[in-house]
Formats: sequence, structure tokens, C-alpha cells
Amino acid sequence: MDARIEEELINEYIHKIQALAVLALYGQDVDSSIKSVISEACYFFFLQRSDAAANLVAFKSRLTKMADVTHYSLPEYKRPLEYAASLIAICQL
Repeated sequence: MDARIEEELINEYIHKIQALAVLALYGQDVDSSIKSVISEACYFFFLQRSDAAANLVAFKSRLTKMADVTHYSLPEYKRPLEYAASLIAICQL
């Protein structure tokens, strides 16, 4: 069974999280905004005809990889990416 991944939708939400991570670099508290984006993403992934779990796994994987390759000198940027990835596990329940 080949799960169809909604790349455009994943990209849209990745960009939203990245924008919030940039705001975090400037000292803004983005936790509630990240929660909103992840909640919205989960909702729309579950509405798709494709496999919602596969999309969520792909989304979380991309966020995790982005956090992993973020330079150590940018912890304010990395933290929102990690936080967003951690919230995806919650919405899979």
C-alpha cells in the first residue's frame, strides 16, 4: 500500500512554522501560534483523502530534520521546530 503524501499541504505548514521560528529569533513567544498551526494542520490532514497518518509522519519528519540541521548558534530558531514536531504526536491520538 503506497500512501499518498500531500507535499503541497506539508510545505504550506512547514513555511508557517518556519515563519514563527524566525519571530522566535527576535524574542517573540510563538508557542500559542505554533499550537494553532499544528492544530490546523492536523485538521486539514485528516480531511484529505490520502492517509492522514502518513502525512503527519512526513510532516513531523521534516520538522525534526530541520531542527536537527539547525546550527547550534540558533537555539531560538531550533526550539519552535522541535516544539511543533512534538505537538504532532499529540494530534495523532
